[in-house]
Amino acid sequence: MMIKEAILEFVEREDGVLTLQEVGNEDEPMVTIHFSEQVKAMIGKDEIQNVGQNMIHAAIATVMQRQMNSWHAHIYDEQPTHYS
Repeated sequence: MMIKEAILEFVEREDGVLTLQEVGNEDEPMVTIHFSEQVKAMIGKDEIQNVGQNMIHAAIATVMQRQMNSWHAHIYDEQPTHYS
């Protein structure tokens, strides 16, 4: 699977749904977050976007950590050719 670079934007739609999408791409968003009215009342309307942003940040951090782990994987079961 080829992964391309993308510039993303976090948008609150008119219906209150939070979306993560590529800038300039009006197709289906990559992520949508919908909070029920009960949750909005508990958290507060002004804080909903912050909660959504934190959810997205956690997901991105997880993906980045997985990539870093893959790139920095080492094989330790081979006999070294030289000892220092």
